[in-house]
Amino acid sequence: MGSLRARQLIGFIGSGAIVMSGLTACGGSPSKADKGPGALVAAVSTEPSTLDPQLSNDRSTRIVTDNVFETLLVRDVKAAIQPKLATAYERVDDTTWRLTLRSGVTFQDGSPFDADSVVYSIERIIDPDYETQRTSYIEGIAGALKVDELTVDIKTDGKNPILPAELTSIPMVSEKSASAKGFGQSVVVGTGPYRFSKWDHGQDIQLTRYDGYWGSDPSIERFTVRVIADSQTALSALQAGEVDLVFDLLPEQAQLAPQVKEIKASDFSYAAFNTYKKELSDPRVRVAMNLAVDKELIAKTSYQGHATPNAAQNLGEGMIGFNSAVSAFPYDPEQAKKLLAEAGYPDGFDIQLNVPIGRYSKGEETVELIADELKDIGIRAEVVKHEWNEYRAAGRVKGTKKGAFDIKYGWNSNEWFDAARIEAHITCDGDSSKYCNKDVDKLMAKGLTTFDQTERQSIYAEAWQELHDDPYSIYLLQQNYIYGTSSRLVWTPRPDDTYFVSTMSFTSE
Repeated sequence: MGSLRARQLIGFIGSGAIVMSGLTACGGSPSKADKGPGALVAAVSTEPSTLDPQLSNDRSTRIVTDNVFETLLVRDVKAAIQPKLATAYERVDDTTWRLTLRSGVTFQDGSPFDADSVVYSIERIIDPDYETQRTSYIEGIAGALKVDELTVDIKTDGKNPILPAELTSIPMVSEKSASAKGFGQSVVVGTGPYRFSKWDHGQDIQLTRYDGYWGSDPSIERFTVRVIADSQTALSALQAGEVDLVFDLLPEQAQLAPQVKEIKASDFSYAAFNTYKKELSDPRVRVAMNLAVDKELIAKTSYQGHATPNAAQNLGEGMIGFNSAVSAFPYDPEQAKKLLAEAGYPDGFDIQLNVPIGRYSKGEETVELIADELKDIGIRAEVVKHEWNEYRAAGRVKGTKKGAFDIKYGWNSNEWFDAARIEAHITCDGDSSKYCNKDVDKLMAKGLTTFDQTERQSIYAEAWQELHDDPYSIYLLQQNYIYGTSSRLVWTPRPDDTYFVSTMSFTSE
């Protein structure tokens, strides 16, 4: 038994039992003067690199941009797709979807929201010269055509049954502002209920209620996203009444927050293999590494029960493609050693295991535990930690290219509740893929061109059986989102990692 694993079994003594207040520093908690009546302050652990909503897709960016920008369609709290900037949509033929747009909507720069702005927004994000991080949201979209001022056709390069889901994830932008110098930094303009006010880099991002909003006015007047890298500092700020919402509350802090909100997320943690690397090319090695990691231990110790081992697939029950016949790999280090020996590595090998600093709750701790357990079967994993923006760029390097990570720890969200969501990670030509299995490619392609949902379920279930036999990653946990909130905040979290401040309110000031 490795030393870290032994310490985990003894139990975790968290720093959350220490309560501090009055902490100030760059990136520290805000003062009480920053927060007054009608103002919400939320703490995030990492700072966005941009507020261009079509470019970035990390949570710290979306917490801001989801409240400034809007999409054509949106999911409700039960994950059903509903109208937003489009009031209706229909499939015209196998490669055309027609949307009717909401009238009377303007961008915050005064320009109209109409078919021209939709065409611009779609063409901008699919432009191959525009290096969006939202590649999985634009698969199969060929372009957009204006029918009239309030009607637009979205064209696909073949059958595309997930187009409505994709449209819930593509923010609409104003051509006037998006083509201006400083867009995403000093220029941040959408159609949403909040407008951008100020970005003090390293400190906070400030939004105010947009009085010209087409919909109902939110009750919260001002919204500030404060960068607080240290989790204890964030908790202390919450306890002191300096912030109202802390994302990714640590499990050991849950009992210390004024109020806790928790929901089973659509996020799944994993450690993705670069299967182009010689030592990781044999499926037996990758199955062995899955058997070497005790997922139950991680869930019970690091997460204190606020996560569960996922069923060796980036899906949960009820999502399209979930295979109920596939289950988590058991913890079986002896069988893992046998498989390694069969694959020609009786003495193991050296590998690097990469993780971002401070991005994922318990991410670094989890990776240290994984490395310790891999050591037990002879695999010597060097843990390499990266600053978030560096990791985000390097982690997207394809396995066929120089500089690709050996193993990448991360979380995959599945806010589509559909197996198609991670196509870019598991297909040979996927933009972020470090894995290639022609059988998986065929099944994913078939699922992506089948409109019948029952048939799609069967196709993707077969794909996940193949991904169990030939793993693309170490399958870890289905996460719970744990939020600490002030006692005055009224809010029901969503499973899709989306945050609309317009759905929040205060009990009293």
